[in-house]
Amino acid sequence: MLITKKIVTKIGDAPMLTFVLSVIAGFATPFVEPFLTKLIQPRLDEFPVHEGEYRTITFVLLLLGVAISAISSGVIVSAFTVLFGGLLGLFGVRLFHAIRSLIDGSDSDTQDR
Repeated sequence: MLITKKIVTKIGDAPMLTFVLSVIAGFATPFVEPFLTKLIQPRLDEFPVHEGEYRTITFVLLLLGVAISAISSGVIVSAFTVLFGGLLGLFGVRLFHAIRSLIDGSDSDTQDR
C-alpha cells in the first residue's frame, strides 16, 4: 500500500491512473482471453457458457482486478471511470478506424465535387 501511494503521488491524480489502467485492461482483453478461457473452461463444465461469452467474462475480470487494486490502495474511484476506460480500451481501435474512415470518406467526397 505504501508503494502504491508513492506511485500515485509521483504520477499525479489517482483517478487518472485508474482510468489508464482500465484502458489498458480493455485493450488487453482480446490478448488475455485465450489464456483465461483455457483456465476457466474446465471449471465451468456444469455452467453453460457460449464461446462468445468468454470475452465478456475476461473483460469483467480484468476490470474487476483494476477496481480491486484501486480500492485496496485506498483510492476512491467511481465505477464510471473504470467502465468508461475499459470500454474505450476495448473499442478504441475500432472507433479510431471508423472515425478515420469517416474523415477520409468526407475528404474524397469534397475532391469529387
